Amino acid sequence: MIKRIAWGIVFLLLSVLTLGYVFRMSITQWAIAPSLSQSGVELHCLDWSLNSNVSLNVSRVCLTYQGHQIELGGIVVDTKKVTVGRANLRLNDSESDSSSNDPFKKLALNLPKGRPKIEIKRLLITHPQLHDELAVSVVEEKLNTFVISGDVTAEVAVNNHKVTGRFNLTDGLLTKIKPIPALTLNSEHAFTFDGLSVDIKSSIDTEFSQEFSQCPVMLNAFGDVNTHYHLNDRKASLNAQQLTSWVTFDSDCLALVNNPAQREFIAKQLPLKWQIMLSDTVKFENEQLVMPSMLFNAKNSDAKLSLTNLAINIQQPLEQVKGDIKLLFISEDIEHIAVNAALNNLAINGDYQLSVDELPGFLPASAQKLTSTGQFKIANVLQLQQNANITSEIAFAELKFDKLTAKDYKAQFTTELDDKQNINASLNSQLRSVTYDQYQLLGVKNQLSASSSLAVGELFVDLNSETKLTQFNSDFLNLSNIRISSKGLPSRALQASHHVFIDGIELVASHNVSAVEHPFEIIIAEQAVTKLNPVLQQFEPLATLTDGSFNGVVRGDVNLQQADFILQVEQLSGLYNDYLAKHFSSHLTGSYDSGQLNVAPTTFELNELRAGAVVSNVAGNLSVDNSVARAYQISGDVLDGRFTLDSYRVTKEAQQSLVTFENIDASKLITLDDKSGITLTGRVNGRLPVYLDQQGVSVRSGELSNQGTGKLIITDNAAFDAVKAQQQELSPILSLLEDLDIQGLKSSVDLKPDGWLYLGVNLKGYNEAQAQQVNFNYNHEENVFTLLRALRLSDEITQKVEQEYSTKGTKND
Repeated sequence: MIKRIAWGIVFLLLSVLTLGYVFRMSITQWAIAPSLSQSGVELHCLDWSLNSNVSLNVSRVCLTYQGHQIELGGIVVDTKKVTVGRANLRLNDSESDSSSNDPFKKLALNLPKGRPKIEIKRLLITHPQLHDELAVSVVEEKLNTFVISGDVTAEVAVNNHKVTGRFNLTDGLLTKIKPIPALTLNSEHAFTFDGLSVDIKSSIDTEFSQEFSQCPVMLNAFGDVNTHYHLNDRKASLNAQQLTSWVTFDSDCLALVNNPAQREFIAKQLPLKWQIMLSDTVKFENEQLVMPSMLFNAKNSDAKLSLTNLAINIQQPLEQVKGDIKLLFISEDIEHIAVNAALNNLAINGDYQLSVDELPGFLPASAQKLTSTGQFKIANVLQLQQNANITSEIAFAELKFDKLTAKDYKAQFTTELDDKQNINASLNSQLRSVTYDQYQLLGVKNQLSASSSLAVGELFVDLNSETKLTQFNSDFLNLSNIRISSKGLPSRALQASHHVFIDGIELVASHNVSAVEHPFEIIIAEQAVTKLNPVLQQFEPLATLTDGSFNGVVRGDVNLQQADFILQVEQLSGLYNDYLAKHFSSHLTGSYDSGQLNVAPTTFELNELRAGAVVSNVAGNLSVDNSVARAYQISGDVLDGRFTLDSYRVTKEAQQSLVTFENIDASKLITLDDKSGITLTGRVNGRLPVYLDQQGVSVRSGELSNQGTGKLIITDNAAFDAVKAQQQELSPILSLLEDLDIQGLKSSVDLKPDGWLYLGVNLKGYNEAQAQQVNFNYNHEENVFTLLRALRLSDEITQKVEQEYSTKGTKND
């Protein structure tokens, strides 16, 4: 009976063991899975068996930890060691896998104290962002301390609540993680992982080179870096205060500048080596990178660029960025450049200062003592609907460009762009002097304003300008008190109008500028001719305009250098020394083309001309042919008769004109002084060929003759009586001239360029008292210029000149 019971118990035990072995997989997962789950590990598959020496063989086991999957195979387990023949670790891409939404947890590993050690002969690690899989082997030299070799060299220590270790990262390993050409890296890293955060202490020695548009740039970095990253909060911090970094631009980069002078200037000014310094901890939180301070220092230079309080959203780095920028640049030829700016998302505001002793020599212009300061505020920098406000001041002591020299320039520039894309800008500038060739401008002041809208399809700009010039000087003309008011509308072509005042002279000009033409129009409103005196007296200091008005219109094209004009002069009066001209009127129509001036034939009238003798009711024709002016068919009243002039051209070339006289009152021609005691009555005709050349004015073979009869009476003439007394033998003959009826009078006239007049007079007459026929020949010489000067200084002319100038000249000034 006892034996039977014993065999039953043995059979029952064998049955239980047999069933337990058959259902070992289910029983094992049922027993192990809950304990693994407490550590965040999920068991998916398990297949094991016992061998003959009672060791455990695990052919396959599958585990998942926070989305990362590991599959182990070829595992042999005994009481001292667990050997894994193969393992595949698939790391999760937390950005794409939905399981990344599960929060990370603090490590709470239930590590047995007496378990066998683990050895993994071959572990393949894969990740979606790895270029190649990593192959390593893992050996647990002591409990929970693992040595990793292969593609990765590391040492890892695992305890219940953290994982610590060290690993090396080289450029060879990076080629498998993510190949980066031209990178040399040698680094050591110590890390601590507690399930929620990672702390890494790194020692880095790296070199990276990259070529940008044939410009090699090298980055060197060496030193220590501390990194902290929290997995759930996605917070990271980087302390690189002990890291030394240099950015070096190769000298070959200067070859990108083709101009040798520019290349030499840039090489002298721009440092090629810059040090990058992070003086505080860099943080990353909520998709935002926060950098308290980054400094770029140029080697062997005072140039500095600093970024402070920088915060960048990595999803939208250009649209969401804040920080302060400071640039200080001092070089051999640049005295001072400073920029201070604050970034606030798409807004930037700041100020700048610039100081340069002189501009570089390769520029077409040279400037001395150039300075500029300004402020700027720009919103929505990268968007179409921008908003900006910029103010700037610029000054230089001297600027030279070709033949132009400007001195003491100062300007203030402002521009404003509102949220409706309306832009307004103004430039107020002043110059002490501007010189171009023989032209000089003094006291230049300009106020320029522009307004437009960037919202419309086609850009239209309203321009307004006010320019004042104290003085305009040139070799042939000086002008004062110039003021120009301008309006313009640039679009496809520039349309502009100008209201010009020059020494009181008023002009209105308008023009259009396009790619093919530049038509213009100048309107001269009717105004007093006395306003022309400051200009006229520069050419003829003795000339003064006293009365009259003028107006005109000029139309043409600047590109074609062609213009048509109409100029009307009404009742012009003026003085030249003590010559007087009254009421000159004419209507001129002409053109300027191919450098030549032409005026169509027109008439003119001159009421009176006083130049010794009084000439009145002058009328004639004038024209301009190829810049040569001509007056012709001129006639008028003189000495109670008429005169005509066939033609006169305003030119330096030699020419001949014919002056004729008709019905001249002989008494006014010969009797120059009422007190002389000599009177002559009758009428005289004349013909005077006038020659004009480089030597002056002359008359050759001129003729004067009587028209009808006349009479000569000499009484109480001291000179005549003296001759009779001194030459008694001539007294009877000379007495015949004292009361003579003139029957014929002929005279030859010759005038030399020096003013000497030669008259050969033949006088025929009859003395009724002595019943004697007279034939008298007389040669006379006199300087006509002196004679006319004496006539001009007579009381009558002097009084007339003073009257005209005082009553009419001052009225029209």
